[in-house]
Amino acid sequence: MRKRTGYLLRRGKIWYAAWTLSGKKFMRSTGKTNRREAEVELHRIMEPFVAGDEVSTLQNIAARIEGRKAELVRLEDERNPPLRLDQAWEAYVDSATRPDSGDYTLKDYGRHLAAFAAWCKERHPAAAALRDVSAAMASEYAAHLVKRKLSGNRYNKAVSALDLVFRILKEPGRLDANPWEKIQRKQVVSQSRRELTVDELRTVIGTATGELKLLFALGIYTGLRLSDCATLRWAEVDLPRGLIRRIPSKTARRRPRPVIVPIHPVLGGMLAETPPKARGEYVLPESAVAYQKDTSRFSRRIQDHFKACGVTTHKPGTGPGTSKRAVVEVGFHSMRHSFVSLCREANAPLSVVESIVGHSSVAMTQHYSHTSEAAARAAVLSLPPVIGDTPALPPARTMIDAAAVRALAETLNAQNWKKVRAELMGL
Repeated sequence: MRKRTGYLLRRGKIWYAAWTLSGKKFMRSTGKTNRREAEVELHRIMEPFVAGDEVSTLQNIAARIEGRKAELVRLEDERNPPLRLDQAWEAYVDSATRPDSGDYTLKDYGRHLAAFAAWCKERHPAAAALRDVSAAMASEYAAHLVKRKLSGNRYNKAVSALDLVFRILKEPGRLDANPWEKIQRKQVVSQSRRELTVDELRTVIGTATGELKLLFALGIYTGLRLSDCATLRWAEVDLPRGLIRRIPSKTARRRPRPVIVPIHPVLGGMLAETPPKARGEYVLPESAVAYQKDTSRFSRRIQDHFKACGVTTHKPGTGPGTSKRAVVEVGFHSMRHSFVSLCREANAPLSVVESIVGHSSVAMTQHYSHTSEAAARAAVLSLPPVIGDTPALPPARTMIDAAAVRALAETLNAQNWKKVRAELMGL
């Protein structure tokens, strides 16, 4: 469209502004007799028409650009179809830019994405591709999670998992923006497990059977987490020396430092019941398979045993029969709390207890890394024998003081060899 600039006409001494619009001619007096002043007035009169033409022109250009972009997107989609939601997980797992997560964490991410994809298929069936997911849909799904009354921790895990997957797949999914990046996380109030009393421990372990009994014994006498107890390998158990050497699964990826736990005589007796020829890869082969297949189901089995023993697992005033979400107060992690609590009640040094259970802080781990084996063994031996009918393991061999041996050896000669030998045999 041609810009309207108008022109000047002189009638008498006065200059007039003239222009044509939609086939009609218009004229207006500038009130000026000087041509230069009249041109300035003409520009002022025509300015609205010029601006209108510019707006129309720009709008037309913008429309053509958007149309061209849509055409290019369509052609690109034909050559390279957009990443679909049902392809997203495989693409995420294969991505070289994703974080190196553990198997359990990876499965957790997959479950959250699958849950969202199922919800999306039901609520927004037209959104088949990853880039079809809008910020409004992400907000709607977040509201859906809130209505399900998820805990703050579970809600945050779901949103964070989806945020991570969409962020990693932003380029292959051809996303303009990550729809999850502005979804706010919830404040999490930490709920700690309580330790069990000695009577509760006796009941829980005493009534358990099969691998469950040994699983609970491992928990109370080592302080290891459920993942480490359920998947403990015989290669990590040194019965002759009375030690368990295990790299905690929680810190294995970022800090593969093992914890060394002395074996309590009660636990040692239970472990020794398995003949050497019957010791395969795992100490608890059935539990290892069940835990790795479905961690939640395995944990529910443990919770059911607590309930069968009359141990209330939920915080009073929460859970079934109340209007509040269940707050779990007792679980397998209570064994770990009980281990620490009983060791401390027996006046075991805090540094010794921390070195046995392992600490999440790098600084704390370094601080506690020089705990002696004797101190750790004394701490474990202070635990009460909650299983009274289990045969005890013979005392572990005492480590010889190399410095003392060396000092005696340096004094050895033809005259005193019998005396030195006696002293060495005493060591």
